[in-house]
Amino acid sequence: MLLYLRYKCFCIRQKVLSEKRTIVACSTPPGRGAISTVRLSGSKAIAIVQKITKEKLKRKSCILNFPLNNDLKEKCVLTIFTAPNSYTGEDIVEISTHGNPLIVEKVIQKCLNAGAYLAEPGEFTLRAYLNNKLTIDQSEAVIDVINANSLASLKAAQNSLNGGLKVRISKVQKKLRETRVLVETLIDFVDEDVDLYIEEVIDKIKEFKRFFRSFDDDMKAYSSIANDVKVVVIGLPNSGKSTLINAIIGDKVSIVSEKAGTTRDIVSAECSIGGVRFLFKDTAGIRESSDKIEEEGIKLSKKALKGADIALYLAEKELDFKKLPVSKSKKNIFIINKIDINERKAPKWGFAISAKTKKNLKPLKEELVKSFLSLNQAELLSVNLRHLSLIKQAFKKISLISPSLVVSNLELVAENLKNCDELLGEIYDPVSSDDMLGKIFKRFCIGK
Repeated sequence: MLLYLRYKCFCIRQKVLSEKRTIVACSTPPGRGAISTVRLSGSKAIAIVQKITKEKLKRKSCILNFPLNNDLKEKCVLTIFTAPNSYTGEDIVEISTHGNPLIVEKVIQKCLNAGAYLAEPGEFTLRAYLNNKLTIDQSEAVIDVINANSLASLKAAQNSLNGGLKVRISKVQKKLRETRVLVETLIDFVDEDVDLYIEEVIDKIKEFKRFFRSFDDDMKAYSSIANDVKVVVIGLPNSGKSTLINAIIGDKVSIVSEKAGTTRDIVSAECSIGGVRFLFKDTAGIRESSDKIEEEGIKLSKKALKGADIALYLAEKELDFKKLPVSKSKKNIFIINKIDINERKAPKWGFAISAKTKKNLKPLKEELVKSFLSLNQAELLSVNLRHLSLIKQAFKKISLISPSLVVSNLELVAENLKNCDELLGEIYDPVSSDDMLGKIFKRFCIGK
C-alpha cells in the first residue's frame, strides 16, 4: 500500500513538472513603495522577457527599459537565476520596477500575453518542493518565517527552514529502525536466551516515550512564542499591578488609581522584550469582596492565571504573598513593590522594585526573558497542526508497546515500530496527494 501511495505521489510530481508552464506573479506586498518585484519561473521565463523587451539577455543582471505599451517604458532591474540554482529549481527572472500598482499590473499583463500563466498561491514554493529544493516541512516553514511576530518565533521558523525539524525527526527514526532490526532478529532466534536483549528493547521503548513527551513540551513552547508569551500580574488590590504593566509597556494601558478595586476587567497589552513577544494581563486585585462586580473580576483573575505561561506576583510585603493563589505549574516571579515608599529587601526568590519610579525594572525585564528561555531550553522549531497530528499518531503507536507486549508479542512490537517510523517520515517526506499539497500551499500568498 505504501509503495502504491509513493508511486501516486511520484505521478503527481511528474504531472505538475511535465506541464512546463511558466508562471508569473508579483512577489512583493501590494501597494505603493520604492520597489516592486515581478517574478517569472519556468523553462520559458527568459524567452518570455526577451520576447517582450526584444533584448538578448546575456548577463545575470542588467538595467533595461520594459515596454508597458506602445509609447511608455519602465526602466527596471532584471535579475536572472538559471536552473537548477534558483529558489524553484527552474529558470527565474525577477523584474524590479518602481513600486506603483499600475506598473506592476502592466508588467504582469505583458508577461501573460507573451505566454506566461498567473501563479497560484504558493506555487513558487510548491515548485521548489517538487524540484527537491525544499522538503515539505521546510516549505511550511517559509510561511512561518513570513508570519513570525517576534525574534524568538522567527528563530524557530528559521531553524525549521534550515532543516532542523527533519534532522531531529531523522535521528529518532534511525533509532526506531535499529530497534526494529533488533526486535526482528529476536523473532528469528526466539528459542535462544534473549532475556538480556528483551530488557534492551524495553529500555529503548522508554527512551522513545521520553522523546515524544519532550517534543510535546517543545511544541507547546513554540505555540507560546508564536502566539505571544502570556504573562499575568496577580496581587492584592492597590498593590501596583496597573502601574507595573504601564511601566513595562512604556505606555498607559491600565487605569491607575489609589482607590482599591479599580481594575475589574482583564486588561491586555503586548510588548517585545529582548526579541520575545509578551502579552501582559492586568487583573483585578485578589481579596474577599461583597461587591458582585468586583467578585466577578476576581474570578476572571484566577481564570487568567490558569491560562498564563508566566505569573508575576506583586505585593508590598512578603506576608501578602500568602494571601495570593500561587500556581505550582507556572513559572512564578515574586515582586515586592513600592520600595520608593517603604525600603524593603528583595525576597530570596524575587525582586524589590518601584513600579512608579521604575527602579530595578531592568533586571525584572531580563528575568522575564530568562523565564521564557527556561521554558524553552531546547532549540525551538516551528510546528503546525499537520505536524502535531502526525506526532500524536506516532506517539500512540509507541504507547501501545508495553513491557508485557515486548515479552509476549515481538511481531506486534515490530509492526508498531514500523508504523511509528512511517508516521514521523510523513512530516518531511509525505505520501502526497493533490488535496494535501493544496491545503499546505494555499496558505501562501500569490508570488511566494
